[in-house]
Amino acid sequence: MLTFEWNALRVGDRVLVHDDHDPALPLDEGVVVIVERRRGGPRSVGIRNSATGEVQQPRRHAVHLTPLDAVPCWRCAANGRSAVPG
Repeated sequence: MLTFEWNALRVGDRVLVHDDHDPALPLDEGVVVIVERRRGGPRSVGIRNSATGEVQQPRRHAVHLTPLDAVPCWRCAANGRSAVPG
């Protein structure tokens, strides 16, 4: 996710998140539940996984907007998927 998209996230936004702890790097649906602003640093965003209910704080590069954005993603490519719709 691009920096300006990350900074625009709000509580309630729906996103897709890669699980960095799973070697298959699956995409899971989630909802933004926490947005914390930090002085002089990046935002901290908490996302509730729709399948498990677990709240995680992923790095912005592991998150996609829904519908799936057009930014190339090495995690999607490693999974045999394209982050580019079509």
